[in-house]
Amino acid sequence: MRSMYGVEIQIPAGKLPGFYAQVIHKIGDHVNVFDRDQLLFIVENEDERDKLEEVLRKPNMLKDVFPLLLIPSTAKIESLEDIGFISQNEHLYLYADRIAVFTLPENLGSESDRWAAREQLREHLVGQIPGSPAAPAPSYIIDSSLTELVEGIARAYQVSLEWIHREE
Repeated sequence: MRSMYGVEIQIPAGKLPGFYAQVIHKIGDHVNVFDRDQLLFIVENEDERDKLEEVLRKPNMLKDVFPLLLIPSTAKIESLEDIGFISQNEHLYLYADRIAVFTLPENLGSESDRWAAREQLREHLVGQIPGSPAAPAPSYIIDSSLTELVEGIARAYQVSLEWIHREE
């Protein structure tokens, strides 16, 4: 899972067709764009985001800027509606301010308590990222408004909960 930035552009009314092409060419010359999805440009860090914003400000084409999370393609998401999208390059992105991601490490609580907590949490999940060799425990994705509920469930079952991503 990687933090990214989405920068959405708007095309001003009344501009000649070559205007858009010139701006796109300028973006290609000055910004390292990681991915695109129609009028949304996706960049990997704040420096690239700032450069892209600067290129789009003068022609009044900057519409919106927001944080994204690039999620592994192995993730299982219930529905992307309202929480993310798949780009034209088939990358899976979630809107970072709309979701939270956590894991249940094996270091606290009994196996039966962890199982019971996972069962109760399951009804609140919007997705799951399977474990990998680098991080063997699966990661769970919830709506960002449910962080206190998830913490309460972990406390009730006396299991450890570790936030991987949570907007404060």
